[in-house]
Amino acid sequence: MSQTILFASGKGGVGKSTLCLHLAGGLARRGRRVLVVETACGFRGLDTMLGLPGDTVYDLSDALEGRCSLGEAIRAHEESELRLMPAPSDPDYLPGEEKLDAFFHWGREAWDFFLVDCAPGFSPFTRRMARRCGRAVLVTAPEEVSARCTGRLSALLAQEGLLDQRLVIDRLPREFVPTPSLRDLDDVIDLAGARLLGVVPEQPGLPPPGDCPPEGAAGQALEAITRRLLGERVELTL
Repeated sequence: MSQTILFASGKGGVGKSTLCLHLAGGLARRGRRVLVVETACGFRGLDTMLGLPGDTVYDLSDALEGRCSLGEAIRAHEESELRLMPAPSDPDYLPGEEKLDAFFHWGREAWDFFLVDCAPGFSPFTRRMARRCGRAVLVTAPEEVSARCTGRLSALLAQEGLLDQRLVIDRLPREFVPTPSLRDLDDVIDLAGARLLGVVPEQPGLPPPGDCPPEGAAGQALEAITRRLLGERVELTL
């Protein structure tokens, strides 16, 4: 059965899009049909993060508005075998409800994993996507402002009916420095308000997804999270 997963964060700069792409790559390497849908309207960036040539012709808005076929708006990343539908260039673009319903119906039929990478915060576009996704992966940094924003986002997503939420704590430094409000990672989880899916340590220079997982502790953590998304029982440690 296809999984529709919303990747979201309360604030920017926490590594959400990088996480989404690496999990997509890990799923694709395991033979799953994976499409990443970028919805940060006016701020396209996933094609650059994947190292794709800057020659995007069609994007998500073109596909939804019928200016091209759905397939024509998809870009292939050959190294990882994932597929990407880039974000609209118009920052004010907001698709109609019926067009989104048809788009998600296609997504569930055509792909094993339909991953929606949203802009930070809670835009009208994110709200509409949340109503149609089966699960949310919330991404936070291990610091108070990020975790608090994630907690607020979690509540807003729940109001839209997206109750299946999982948390990834990203960019964990080698030495976590406790504060009066965040004594440990359990406090981060409590403040974010979602069940933990995984913790990814900070690893500068993490390469884009490829035909094998990244080396190092971050790569191992990403592989563990990928396996959990596939329903495997993988020990979760903090």
